[in-house]
Amino acid sequence: MEKFRNKVYKMLRWSEQYARTDMVYLAKGGFWLSFAQVVASFSSLILAVAFANLIAPEVYGTYRYVLSIVGILVIGTFPGLNMSAITGVAKGDEMSFWQLVKKKALWSLASTAVAAVTTIYYLINGNFLLASAVAIAAVAVPLLYTSGMYAALLNGRKNFQLLAKLAITSRIVTTTSLVITLFFTDNVFALIVVYFLPEIFLQSIFLFFLHKNRPDKRESASGNDKLARFGFHLSMMEILKTIASQIDKILVFHYLGAAQLAAYAIATTAPGQIKGLMQNMTTLALPKFSNSKSEDIGKTLPGKLFRLELIIVAVIILYWIIAPLVFPIIFPKYINAIFISQVYALSLLFFPRTFLSTAMTAHMKQKEMYKIRILAPALRIAIFAIALPIWGIWGAVIGSIIGNALTAGIYQYFFKKAFVTSTKVDLQNKARFADTKKVGDKP
Repeated sequence: MEKFRNKVYKMLRWSEQYARTDMVYLAKGGFWLSFAQVVASFSSLILAVAFANLIAPEVYGTYRYVLSIVGILVIGTFPGLNMSAITGVAKGDEMSFWQLVKKKALWSLASTAVAAVTTIYYLINGNFLLASAVAIAAVAVPLLYTSGMYAALLNGRKNFQLLAKLAITSRIVTTTSLVITLFFTDNVFALIVVYFLPEIFLQSIFLFFLHKNRPDKRESASGNDKLARFGFHLSMMEILKTIASQIDKILVFHYLGAAQLAAYAIATTAPGQIKGLMQNMTTLALPKFSNSKSEDIGKTLPGKLFRLELIIVAVIILYWIIAPLVFPIIFPKYINAIFISQVYALSLLFFPRTFLSTAMTAHMKQKEMYKIRILAPALRIAIFAIALPIWGIWGAVIGSIIGNALTAGIYQYFFKKAFVTSTKVDLQNKARFADTKKVGDKP
């Protein structure tokens, strides 16, 4: 066994000359995170098949619409605190983490306030189904996302094995609960309750035991104010991005109805899971970037992303071949979504540029991040608002591709400005300082 392990280790080290990255680190963390994502993808596929075959498209579309509202309510949970917590823990500041959890719990009440207003709006308009579903979200969202901070702690510690095991447990229990519920009812309110309850329960247990077994029993009296401020700023940056991530589904429901939203959700399921699998690499990258020099990132990252883009091209081609064979078997009611799904998969081409944003987050490039988080999602929202009312579901698909392309371009521009250009200026200044010092040292 030890002999085999050494051979694998040597092979990974050998491959680094081509991959130009730490393949041992990627294999250690990447295996567990990839395994967790495979389980998550398989669970999502099971859920999609269950929803597509056990309930009417109108019911499934309404359920997805409520989840889109929940997705926007996430803004009020200050998601940037998770990112700042990962950065802090990765740099050894674990004492401040628990203060960030307390801040998260308190600040998340903002999502409750927004959900309460939304509930009242639906009550006034006589939509009691949506009102009751959003009312559940008002209570559940703060609990779900505060307890979910356990993942930030394990991520910052680079304990990807435990993180993956806990995430898998949570996903399996939640998926099983939803599938069982679907056999007994198609009530949207009941489905939303089951969506939240198991995950809140399990995540709360995970967080409790991590707190109880923390290595340093002390807690910072005030926490790291810099981390909290950075988390707040990141959360403000996320507002437009979060809206942009859900606006397509909300507009499809508004303009085309629940049944069309169900078709759109089915069409985007597989590409979304492929994206989720790749998202694990950004999870691995954040603590790694936090401990890397700016000049090293500026030099090496663009080349790595180009190689990743070539792999994604092959994945998209493979998906175009497989989709027409699989859809009639597992989604017989949604045959018309095949070509929509194939075209939507092209949006994956631009995903690797997300790493540029991750690098800027890791190095707290606050000025650049603000510009990115305002400009990119604002363009995306504008594209959807124009294209969807005109071209319907195809407007959403084309809007996703164009929006991702523009976002990739914006990431590239600000990354170059933050890492490449600024590094050159710093080196030039150091050279000038060294020359000045030499002149001053002459007798």
